[in-house]
Amino acid sequence: PDYKYWEQAMFKEITVLEEMGCWTIVKLTSIPRAAKLISSRWVYKLKYRDGEYERHKARLVALGYQQEKGRDYFDSFAPTCSQTTLRLVLALTAVPGWHSLDLDAVCAFISSDLAEGEHVYMKAPPGYDIGEGNCLSMNKCIYGLVQAPRQYYLLCREVYGQAGLQRLQTDECVFVRYVSNIKGQPQLTNEDLLINGKFLNMEFVPDKMRVYKSCSHPVAAMILVMYVDNNGIRHNCEELVQEFEKFVKMDGRINLQREGELDWFLSVRYSYCKLTGAICCSQEAYIHRLLVKYGMEHANPC
Repeated sequence: PDYKYWEQAMFKEITVLEEMGCWTIVKLTSIPRAAKLISSRWVYKLKYRDGEYERHKARLVALGYQQEKGRDYFDSFAPTCSQTTLRLVLALTAVPGWHSLDLDAVCAFISSDLAEGEHVYMKAPPGYDIGEGNCLSMNKCIYGLVQAPRQYYLLCREVYGQAGLQRLQTDECVFVRYVSNIKGQPQLTNEDLLINGKFLNMEFVPDKMRVYKSCSHPVAAMILVMYVDNNGIRHNCEELVQEFEKFVKMDGRINLQREGELDWFLSVRYSYCKLTGAICCSQEAYIHRLLVKYGMEHANPC
């Protein structure tokens, strides 16, 4: 009954892929003899936010299991942050004056190019006419390609580093930036934060002494936790976030959009108390979906 919505979603997906130059239509006779054409399929999903319907989503996914290492790709490992890391970041920043932000990467994997020396050829997507005797020579990664998560992570690591964020050695998916917020003070070092405890010394800084007006703390900080295409941010300085967003937008390779507060991350819902800085976690919506999935939504609790 809702096939029109799925058709619109498919058209939107194809349009985005073409606009971003994900592929070039080439003749089958022009590709190497050793090349193997991989297939693709459509994946349909109803998107929900906070347990409520948001939109129909159609995604073109390459059948990555048809790829062969050494021919279609070389490396595939891509790190992701752990739940432990996320909880630690939230615990360290559960103080007044800190804020959360959800930055969503639009068409994340499509933002990254194939690695140098990698060549992937794909058949026409189902329902998409590219002419007889033609195939698609991939220029960028799409969902489903084995190397796509790795290439996107490497792109983010490069762009975020150029934007002034430092990557932690203990967790490759956590990026931080901290700046002294008192005029005339030298730049901060790791020793200042860890040994001398300046990060924990959060006394109030008068307006006239601040480098960043929105931050009332002596250290202006921004912590970005990355999980594939989800970017959760905790910060105490709006200007740092704006500088980061401005640089990423000028770079043009990653499209980040604000989704409001970080109130939903990795199937956990978060709520914040601005007065005390306390953070509450809940998986009620996730648990309800599981109950519905297994037909137990009307079961009595023990």
